[in-house]
Amino acid sequence: MKLLPILALACLAAAALPAAAQPVPDAGLRAEMKGQWADAVGIYQQALAANPAQANLWERIADIRATQLKDPAGAAEALREATHYAPMDARLHYKLSQAYAVIQKGPSALAAIAQAVELDPGNPTYLRARGEIALWTGYYAVATDSFERILAATPQDADALLGLARANARSGKKDAAVPRYRTYLVQRPQDKDVMLEYMELEAERGDTQAVQEYDTLYRQRFGTSKEYWLRMADLYALGNHPAAASAALKEASRLAPQDHALFYRLAQSYSTDKEAGDAADAIEHAVTLDPTNLEYLRSRADIAAWRSDYATALDSYRRILAIAPDDPGARLGIARVQYWRSQLDDSARAYRDYLARQPGVAAASKEYIVVVTELGDYARAMELLEAYKTRFGDNLAYRKQKARVLAWAERPTPALGLVAALEPELRDDYELGYTRTIALHYAHRPREALASLADVARLRLDSKETADLTRFIYTPQRSNATLNLGYESASDNITLRHAGLTGEYVINPETRLFGGTDRQSIDTKAGSPYARPDGGTTVGYNRAWLGIQHRISPKLSLDAQIGGGTATGDSRFLYELGADLQPKDELALRLSRRQDLFAVSPRAAALGIERRANTLDATWAPDLRYTVAGRLAYDTFSDGNDRWEAELAPRRAILRTQRLNLDLGVSGRWFGFDQDPGNGYYAPSLYQRYALTAFTYWKISDDDGVSVAISYSPYKDNTQSGFRSGGDIVAEGFFGLYRDWFLDVKAGFSSYGGGPTAGYRSRTFELGLTRRF
Repeated sequence: MKLLPILALACLAAAALPAAAQPVPDAGLRAEMKGQWADAVGIYQQALAANPAQANLWERIADIRATQLKDPAGAAEALREATHYAPMDARLHYKLSQAYAVIQKGPSALAAIAQAVELDPGNPTYLRARGEIALWTGYYAVATDSFERILAATPQDADALLGLARANARSGKKDAAVPRYRTYLVQRPQDKDVMLEYMELEAERGDTQAVQEYDTLYRQRFGTSKEYWLRMADLYALGNHPAAASAALKEASRLAPQDHALFYRLAQSYSTDKEAGDAADAIEHAVTLDPTNLEYLRSRADIAAWRSDYATALDSYRRILAIAPDDPGARLGIARVQYWRSQLDDSARAYRDYLARQPGVAAASKEYIVVVTELGDYARAMELLEAYKTRFGDNLAYRKQKARVLAWAERPTPALGLVAALEPELRDDYELGYTRTIALHYAHRPREALASLADVARLRLDSKETADLTRFIYTPQRSNATLNLGYESASDNITLRHAGLTGEYVINPETRLFGGTDRQSIDTKAGSPYARPDGGTTVGYNRAWLGIQHRISPKLSLDAQIGGGTATGDSRFLYELGADLQPKDELALRLSRRQDLFAVSPRAAALGIERRANTLDATWAPDLRYTVAGRLAYDTFSDGNDRWEAELAPRRAILRTQRLNLDLGVSGRWFGFDQDPGNGYYAPSLYQRYALTAFTYWKISDDDGVSVAISYSPYKDNTQSGFRSGGDIVAEGFFGLYRDWFLDVKAGFSSYGGGPTAGYRSRTFELGLTRRF
C-alpha cells in the first residue's frame, strides 16, 4: 500500500482525454510547447477567472502541477474544482482519488474513487483503484467488494486475487486469504515479496508446515541472503517456532561472521535448557567481536548464570565494572551469582557494597536478608528486617522473610502466627510452606511437620531445597543403631574404657523405643587409693537397658528406661525418668532422675556405690544473640553421701559466616559433697570454677563439620589455698549428619579437675558410628 501514492502520481498524467471538448487558449498551448509551465498555468487561470466552469482547463492545470511543477497538493485542488464543474465525469473522480492518494488524504481519496465507481460501476480500473485505496485506509469490506467484483468478471485476474487475499488477511479472515495467496503465487511464482507476505500470514495462523514448505520453495527459486534469513527468523518467531527461528539466525550469522549484533540476537533466541550451550557460544562470538559492549556482557552474564557457569558470569560482571565502575547491575549481579554458587560470605559482602550505593532497592535489600539468614545470623537478619520495614513498609516480602528467620531461629510460635495470617492469600506458596515445615519441626509437632513436608515436596519435587528440607525433617524420625567406643585417662591413674551398642526404633512420630548394652572397664595402678578394697586394679561393669519416649504435647515429652548391670558379680538395678518441657520458645527444661552404679573407679564400683541423680537442666535464649545454659543438681549416694551442683553459662553469638560460627561466653560451676568417705571418688566440700569460654563450629559441608570448645579459668576446691589456672579444649567431628551413616568423633584435654575422681588433668576420646534405617 505504500506504493499507492507513487502510482497515483503517474496515473494523473496517464488518464484519458479531457472531460469536455472546450477550447484551450492558444497562448497557454504555446507556453506549454516552450516548457513555460508556470506561465501556462497563469494563462489558464486567467481564462477560468472569466469562466470557471471549464473542467478541461482545471484538469490541464492539475496535470501540469502534478507532472511538471511537482505540486501534488495544487493538482488535487485543481481536480477537485474540475469534478465540481463536471460531477458526472467518472474519469475525473478517479484522477482526483489518485491525487488525494499522493498527498496522503486517504478518506478523501476513498470518497473520490467511490464516486467514480458509482458513475461507472463495471470499470475494472476504478474497482481496482477503489480496492487499493480501501486496503490502504483500512476499509477492508470495501476492498473485498471491489476485488470480488473484478474476479466475477475475470476470475484469473492476478492483481485482484492478491488484493482480495490481502483484504481477507487484514480483516481477520486469514483462512479465506490462504487459497487466494496460493492461487496468485501459482500465476506469479517469481513474486518473492508476495511469497514472504504469504509466509507471514501462515506464521500468524501457526501453520509452521506451510511456512517451511514455502521457505524451501523460496530458497530453491531465489537463493538466500542474510536479509532473507533474518526475515525468516522473524516469521518463525511469529509462528511460535523458536527452534526454527534460531536456526534461521544461525544461517544468517554464517553469512555474516563479523556481525556482532547478529550473534547477540542469535544468543537471545535460544530459550530451552538444551540450547543453553548454543546461546553461550553465540554470545561469546558477539563479545569477542565487540568486547566493550555492555549489553553483550550483561547478556553473557545472564546466559552463564542460566547454565550455572558462575565463573563466566562473574567474569562478565567484573569486565562490566572495569568499563563502567559505577554500574549497579553488575554489582548486584555479582552478589546474586555468589549466592547461587553458595559463596555466602562473598555474596553478603557484595550485597553490602551494592546497597551502600543503592540503598533504596527493596528487592536487593530482601535478598541480602536472605543471605544473612542462611549464614545463621538471625539477630542481624531481624535487625535488617526492621530496617526494611521502616524503609519499604510492612509488605508481603517482609512478612514472609520474617517468618522464615523466626522459624530457623527456633521461634516457632510467632513464625507459625505469621504463616497462618499469610496462608489464606498464598495457598500453595512454596516459600511459605517451607517456613511452616521448619517451624512445626521446632515446635515439636513432628506429625504435622511431616504432613507439611509432603505438601511442600509436591510443589517442587526435584529441587535441592526440597531434598535438603526432607533430610532435615526425616532424619530425626529414622530408626537407628549406634556403636560406641570410648577412652578416658586422668592424672590420678584412672583409666576408663567403654564399648557399647545402642538402638532406637521409631514407632511413630511421637513415640519411640530405645535400648542398649555396654561394657565399661575401669582401671588404676596397684597401690592407688582408687584400687579395689581387695587390692585389685580393674573392674568390669556390664549394663543393658530398655526405654520408651513419648511426646505428649508440643510442650512436654516423657521418657523412662530400666535396666540392669553386673559388676564384681553383683547385680544392679538402673533406671532413669525424664521430662523435657518447653513452656516458651525461648526456654527449654530437662528434669531427670536416674540411678546407676557410680562406676568411676575400681574402688567405687567394687564397693557397689549407687548414685541417684536429680537434675534440672535449662537453656534460655532471651533474644537471638544470647543463650544462657544452667544446671541444678542434687545427688544421693548409697554410702550416705550427698552432692549438690549449680552451673551457669551465658554466651553470645559473635560470628556467623558460611564456614565458621563463634560464640564467646563465661561460665561458673560450683559443687560440693557432705563428706569425703574415701570410697573411690572425688568429694570436695566445695569446688568452684570461673571460665572464659569459646565455642566454634567449622562447617565443612551441610553433612560434615567440626566443633571446638575452649575454656580458660581459675578454679579451686576446699583443699587448695588459692585459685589455680586451668583450661580445656574439646574437638568433635560430625560426619554424615543427614546421611545413612553418621560418624561422631570426639577428643579432649582438660587441666582443671572437677571430674568424678581427683585427677586435674584428663584426656578423652570417644567414637560413635550410627547407621540409620
